[in-house]
Amino acid sequence: MRFTPFNLQAPLAAGGVTLMAFNWLQFAVPHGKGPVRLADIEWATLAFGQVGLYAFLVVIMLLLTTVNLLLTGVFLKDLVQWVRADDGYREFMTGPPARVTGVFVPVASLAMTMAVVFASVPFFVPAVSANVQMLVAPAFVVLVVLWLTAFGLESHLLARLRSGPFEAAKLNFVWLLDVFALGLLALAGTGLAAAADSRPMAATAALGSLLTLAVGSVLLVGKLAFLIYQQIKSRALPETQLQPAFFLLVPIICLYGVSSYRMMLLMETWFGVDVKAPSYSLLTLSYVAAAGWAAFTVYLLAGYFRRYFRTSEYFPTQWAMV
Repeated sequence: MRFTPFNLQAPLAAGGVTLMAFNWLQFAVPHGKGPVRLADIEWATLAFGQVGLYAFLVVIMLLLTTVNLLLTGVFLKDLVQWVRADDGYREFMTGPPARVTGVFVPVASLAMTMAVVFASVPFFVPAVSANVQMLVAPAFVVLVVLWLTAFGLESHLLARLRSGPFEAAKLNFVWLLDVFALGLLALAGTGLAAAADSRPMAATAALGSLLTLAVGSVLLVGKLAFLIYQQIKSRALPETQLQPAFFLLVPIICLYGVSSYRMMLLMETWFGVDVKAPSYSLLTLSYVAAAGWAAFTVYLLAGYFRRYFRTSEYFPTQWAMV
């Protein structure tokens, strides 16, 4: 199969489901300061239903962490070869704007893998859990590389957008992939800022995350307003293969809400600013908005699910539903 950046949506999706399982355990299992560990689960004291649920979540974490890391390794090698070969990269970057934003998928996927490593490796490996700082420095280097890559790509795409006309009617929600990638970078950056013992490193990660959130939020508002306007103007849904991309807005809203919440908590920790009320309100509103958009999208795509979903062949936008 010919390589395309969209291939990295597979490890990205595996990482997302891994973090769902981890976050469930993080809030459900009593534990001390810091992330939950496997050793924190007191199996003998759990009810039968809890044993089954927690065992299922642990297996999901282990399985999908493995899938995420293996697929990341395979596709990262393919990505390097693809960029070096140049022909495939040049051809991809000359496509329509909505497709070209797919170049951000590797950035998003690697940011997700960072989050998976910080969640799953300490969870399963006690030695790493006791020395989380050993992950911080290499993660910081990776994060800086991803930031530079993302902002370089964004500058290139914006320059291309300004340089000539484009077919606005052909834009679709895949065009938000850069916003999605920036949201994941902000999530990774705020997590790193909270985890780092080094104040300069934590401050740099927080400042970079704040910049990422600001740029991503501006792009989100501008692009989303334009896409909704175009959708209302067209009075028809896009072609069937593009319709699942409507779901992409759900994780975007959550990512920006959680990243902003973390940023407020950092302000409270470092500067003593009381942000409990606004931070919880922001987080609640983001999840309400995400749930509302998900429900609206299911309603909007009712025909897609009835007539096409069960018999459809694979196409990249289906990952948005995951």
